[in-house]
Amino acid sequence: MKPSFLEDVEVIKLITKSREEFVKGNHCKALEILEDLIFDHKKDKDSWFLHIKQGTMFVKLEDITENPDVGFAYLVASVQCYSQDVILSRLCAMGFYNLAKQLGSVSYYKQCVKKSKQDLSVTYPENTSPVARSMLQELKKDMNKEFNTLIRDAERMIAGAKTSPLSSESKVWEPKKSSDLVDDEIQELRSYWMGLDIKIKRDFMKVSIAKLKSFVEGVHNREGRDVFEKVLTSAKADRKWTFWMCRSKCLKKLSSAEECKNHFEQQHDADFKNASKKDMVQRIGKDWARKISVGAWEPVDTVAAVEMIKNRLADVKAFAPKNGWSEEWPLAADEDRSKLLKEIKLLLVSLCDHKILPSSIREWLMRFPVQHLAKLDVSEQSLIDSHLVGTPQSICFLESHELNQILDFLKTIKCKRNDGTDLVCRAVNSFLDHTRVKEKIDFDPQFSFLLLDKRLLKCKDVPFDDEGTINVFDPNAHYAKAPAQGDDIISWLTDYNSVDTIFPRPIREHNFGIWVAVLKAVQFTFSFLGKKYAKKYLVLDYDAALTVVENLCMSEDERRKNLLEDQWNKYASLLCDSCEERVSENSITANFFLWAVRDVLQGASHPTFDFLDSEDCMNLIRQRKSLGDDIALKSIHHLKSVVTHKVCLMLIFITT
Repeated sequence: MKPSFLEDVEVIKLITKSREEFVKGNHCKALEILEDLIFDHKKDKDSWFLHIKQGTMFVKLEDITENPDVGFAYLVASVQCYSQDVILSRLCAMGFYNLAKQLGSVSYYKQCVKKSKQDLSVTYPENTSPVARSMLQELKKDMNKEFNTLIRDAERMIAGAKTSPLSSESKVWEPKKSSDLVDDEIQELRSYWMGLDIKIKRDFMKVSIAKLKSFVEGVHNREGRDVFEKVLTSAKADRKWTFWMCRSKCLKKLSSAEECKNHFEQQHDADFKNASKKDMVQRIGKDWARKISVGAWEPVDTVAAVEMIKNRLADVKAFAPKNGWSEEWPLAADEDRSKLLKEIKLLLVSLCDHKILPSSIREWLMRFPVQHLAKLDVSEQSLIDSHLVGTPQSICFLESHELNQILDFLKTIKCKRNDGTDLVCRAVNSFLDHTRVKEKIDFDPQFSFLLLDKRLLKCKDVPFDDEGTINVFDPNAHYAKAPAQGDDIISWLTDYNSVDTIFPRPIREHNFGIWVAVLKAVQFTFSFLGKKYAKKYLVLDYDAALTVVENLCMSEDERRKNLLEDQWNKYASLLCDSCEERVSENSITANFFLWAVRDVLQGASHPTFDFLDSEDCMNLIRQRKSLGDDIALKSIHHLKSVVTHKVCLMLIFITT
């Protein structure tokens, strides 16, 4: 058996060094060491040991970080670390509890309980190293009391959420403003600047690179000068002050955020793909979104409209709908339906505006008018001829109970995911804002001077220079016509809040902590989506089996038309016989069929996937073989409705 990496002296030295660097405050270096070790030993049986170390660092960073959004990103990163191995279920549960507490998220409280129950069944592997085993035992011992309280609190919050929404602790953070210069000194600088000769002001904008190098070396030693020279070399070569770098092992240098995003998706997304392109959720198109928003959504007099379709189809075909809506349908003076339709419109428009309305919801909505009008003997071809198939106006034909059903479902959809994604994005933006500048810095043709932005000579609000593009100018001509009556340069020189005071650092250390945290937050989100996709496929397979069950009953209805009643088969008996034929197949399809039949005959309120033994499942089915047809049919229709809702809600979650 291959020995654990924890028995390698060099690895232990690196782990120790990581801990020491973290204690010194060198958090980026500490995380870098662990990240490299995780990459090298991710398949080792004791790799969880590194994840727990890194997760603990993120928890400590969350505790000392002033910006709560950045702290939340660190907390998500810690949960991602702990979710890498079932051995860490207890730590993962506590992480989910803290996430739930900050967001008021029922979903995360449920994950906390789930991980807690998982922890109760975890057995530690015998072949783990003594160091790792000792750490686990101490960890579990220290957390026992707190852990029991955590589970109880999580279950109480879940129960309470059924009657009132949970509150969130999330707040928008504003950075503290500070300056090493007091207001009086800044005012003196302004007065001095305003009294200078225009030529002196213009010459001040030309910064000698040789003198600046000497100054940097005096402040930051030779290491600082070397870093500064690398910056100048890169700027002269690329003619840009800013560039993007992929922080994976490839360390590729990229010219823009868009190029970096494309590179990451094309080169490094293999671990994140959860579905093929055909399985990805398709959002509703602009055409339908426009139809939803422009329509009047007034209730149609369905009886009169059906009479027109049946007896005056030629006239109906001549209707000229605008954006899918026709003013020629007879309307009903029905205040209740009118109110329901307006509410449906508002919810659909909101979902469209948030870009989370999938086409599957449209298809689900359109089933209602098709089924409703079919009961009134209106064929699907007649609906096509009447211009009602591709428009939400057909929903206006529905009765109040059907509209209420649609409205109740739409109200369950949240336009915003309560998983903290917005907080992580805010955290990233806070770092990005720290690097944004309005002022340009260019070169002279000989690259001996840095030329400060001539707009600093006057008071004028200018846009951010996010690209950092460098130009080459003759300084005398560049500043010749620049007015010098303003004092913006004093504000620029004294704005210490926008200056990174730690200058001489390797590029990989720059914001490495938040970068690793955000990368793990992305992995965390994708793992959740992966579970949603897996559940979606499970429910779709169940739905397919339920459709087979329904079709068998419908085929029996057709058979009965030519038989006396005493020759009819009960639905339950027919389904039981079909299960007897399939049970020996022992295939996934056969198993789903058995589960669906069992749920139908037992009158289950929701699909169950408890994966009972096939024979146990058959015994439950045989016990219900004499169930009445009406009861079986009602159960089928109920489960079909529940499954449809489940799939629709999953797709909404996946699109958000």
